[in-house]
Amino acid sequence: MKQSQPNSHAASVPVFKNLQGVWRSQGYGKVLWIESDRYTLFEETAISCRKLYAGSLDELSHYYEDLEVSPGGQAFSAHRVSGVARIGFRRLKALPTSAFETLKQDSRNPEYNFEIFWRTFAEQYALFELKGVAWDEAYRTYRPQIHAGSSREALFATMAAMLRPLKDGHIRLHTPWGHFSAGAQPALYQRLTRELEDASDDRELTSYLGDLKEWLHDVIHEDYLANGVTHGGNRLVEWGRLSETIGYLHIRAMAGQSGKTGQPAADLNAVDGIMQKVLADIGELPNVVVDLRGNGGGYDGVALRFAAYLLDRKRLAFTKSARHGSGFTGKQSIHVAPANKTFRGNLFVLTSELTASAAEIFVLSLLQHPRLTLIGEPTHGILSDTLERHLPNGWHLTLSNEIYRAYDGQVYEDVGIPPHIRLHYLGRKGREEGKDPMLERVLKLAGP
Repeated sequence: MKQSQPNSHAASVPVFKNLQGVWRSQGYGKVLWIESDRYTLFEETAISCRKLYAGSLDELSHYYEDLEVSPGGQAFSAHRVSGVARIGFRRLKALPTSAFETLKQDSRNPEYNFEIFWRTFAEQYALFELKGVAWDEAYRTYRPQIHAGSSREALFATMAAMLRPLKDGHIRLHTPWGHFSAGAQPALYQRLTRELEDASDDRELTSYLGDLKEWLHDVIHEDYLANGVTHGGNRLVEWGRLSETIGYLHIRAMAGQSGKTGQPAADLNAVDGIMQKVLADIGELPNVVVDLRGNGGGYDGVALRFAAYLLDRKRLAFTKSARHGSGFTGKQSIHVAPANKTFRGNLFVLTSELTASAAEIFVLSLLQHPRLTLIGEPTHGILSDTLERHLPNGWHLTLSNEIYRAYDGQVYEDVGIPPHIRLHYLGRKGREEGKDPMLERVLKLAGP
């Protein structure tokens, strides 16, 4: 996820040169060692400090930008290029002794890997209280199951068993031979599974869902937009007119608009070009529908850049704070200012349980919009950025280490952002009638 400011890495290099020494991040579990011409980044827990990346200061400035240094030079903060918040660093006198102790450990030892896994969540995961999971108790239950001779399969199964109760779609465990996701199954999946069973249909759920999405796509294009559709942004954005007074904007993802993988700055530039075309085509209409029903996320910065073309004035999008020690970092307020030209009419945003992550951040940023109507299902409820962490044995994992709060302090993690008007996504009734009930509702609300 990415902040909505241009990359300024060229200007940052001399500043990094002036920050030689060892620094510990406030939250996020990182230690950064800056030398005259290179850096080394470590991942830290209370029992480990493992080297993660090393490279030139120019490369470092592609990870962190827009530096602010304290007057005494004992602290600095920077934007992560893949996020919208600032991360603070404080100077240490030297590398933690754990950095040297870590080198003596056997990286393949199942017990050592278990301990770092457990501590990573104990120190970084933000949602134990919200999820009602006692992580200390999980340790007492599962630690005796792991010993020096435990197989990789046993270690993986134990970790998965510990993560499963968290029901968090941003928690994933990756190994060279298998993956685990702790996400809860959306009610939509349960609904469609029952349909397949009732019909004695042996199709896979993913295949069935794909077929239904394709059907809805065709219905929208042929029956609602009369095939008057314009594509942009690597075909991740499309728009047209539902009527003489209603525009339609479909955003499939909050990343990839540039066609380049993992380049958020390029995606931001692409969004600017796309939205200028969108506004030229449908921006003068009194109503616009934004369809996010299948949007699984991407970069926060991209989501906020889309929102900037739909806002009436600068507004607080949300606040966010990260796990830090036994508590959290201070709340950072993230605002979105409108673009030079913006849509000024009524906004109808369509959501489903599949509207997730950065797509939810888009919705969050529009909640103060004075002419907003949300239609559909509550969003998925995984708003935090994903923090990536690595285990000594080469496995890696992601977890939610932040709390996002709406402008009014509300937390929508786990429960999702509720719609104003609740309608099922891909509901059976609409399919039997060959219609899109959400667009039908917009047509009724907005008039012809």
